[in-house]
Amino acid sequence: MRSIVVVTTVFLFLTTVVGAVDFEECGDCHGETYAVWSSSPHGSASCDICHTASPGGFDAHISAPFTSSPDVNLSSEVCGDCHSGVYDEWNEFGEADFDMEAIASHSEPTEVAEPYVLNSGASCVACKSTDGGILNIADAEPYALDEEGAHDLEVVSEWAISCAACHDPHDTGPRIDDSILLCGNCHNTEGVVMDGNTPIVRHAQWELVSTSGYVDGSHPTSIGCVDCHMVKISNDEVVETGHTFDFDAVLLSNPDSGNNCSLCHQSSLPSLVEEKQAPIESHISALNLLEEKAGNALESINGTDAYEEQKANYNNGQFYLTKIENDGSLGIHNLETATNDLVASEELFNKVIIAGDGSDEAEKPVPGFSAFISIALLAAVAFIVRKGR
Repeated sequence: MRSIVVVTTVFLFLTTVVGAVDFEECGDCHGETYAVWSSSPHGSASCDICHTASPGGFDAHISAPFTSSPDVNLSSEVCGDCHSGVYDEWNEFGEADFDMEAIASHSEPTEVAEPYVLNSGASCVACKSTDGGILNIADAEPYALDEEGAHDLEVVSEWAISCAACHDPHDTGPRIDDSILLCGNCHNTEGVVMDGNTPIVRHAQWELVSTSGYVDGSHPTSIGCVDCHMVKISNDEVVETGHTFDFDAVLLSNPDSGNNCSLCHQSSLPSLVEEKQAPIESHISALNLLEEKAGNALESINGTDAYEEQKANYNNGQFYLTKIENDGSLGIHNLETATNDLVASEELFNKVIIAGDGSDEAEKPVPGFSAFISIALLAAVAFIVRKGR
């Protein structure tokens, strides 16, 4: 019996050594990648966890690297085999009550949630697939997407935004350390400008956050996307790693949160957020009604000399409105810009209405709104300064 155990142990040892030697050979060609991987927390995970050998095995690839290339598995399921807790948080799409109409998640496959993307351009593929996202992030600057180098639809293997989109599996860290740049590579407007012909602006998060008080020194500390969208809590009652990327002011206020918001805000953060969001939400609601009235006024002057000018005003009003509405934060990303853009939208819609009915009396969607916002801004600044002390 003892001899069987010894033989088995020696066999396993030799198998392990041979396997390790096999993967050390990867470093002969992939020297830099191998050095990063072997010194990282993933250094104990073999290459074949993520890389699937082609027919003939890895030896065939080593012998003929250009004709026998391993496939790469970019799915989060691979990561979930070891990181099950993080995977379960990320995988909202796998939950029985997940509602694609009401919830946006990195885990929802694009070909299921947004199939129209499959007929769209390279910029959509770059941010709606992991394959495209990796190429997009290769240049850290937003708007720097190389559309000619983007993947063709038929070669995309992972349509969800998996772990590998943001993390380099070889060193485990984020592909870009600055979370505003990392997230901003997809969450940006692609540089659209108000030109009288662009009525809809989508995902302006980068433009708003990168010009906000969170990064220009106005806020007592500089904070990035992960500081608010990845709540980290670990105690006897709850373990959160933040991989749903949901903004939760209550959890951020938890003293056990590693985000440290409670150091200044204690338990007041949820109410502060609500106070900032309320006037923006109200103004957006009023502007949607004003937009409809402006649209009717524009139609009433169709065919007149005033039409083209007012059409540009109408489109620009929609530009400002949709920029803030589609951002989704109701002013939290940048309260000053949100306020100014909504006021600009109101003025532009009113110009169209005046031209349509010949009146000099503009609509007032929110009486005293500008004054109310000014007071709210001053109160918010005073609150932050007080807490900073």
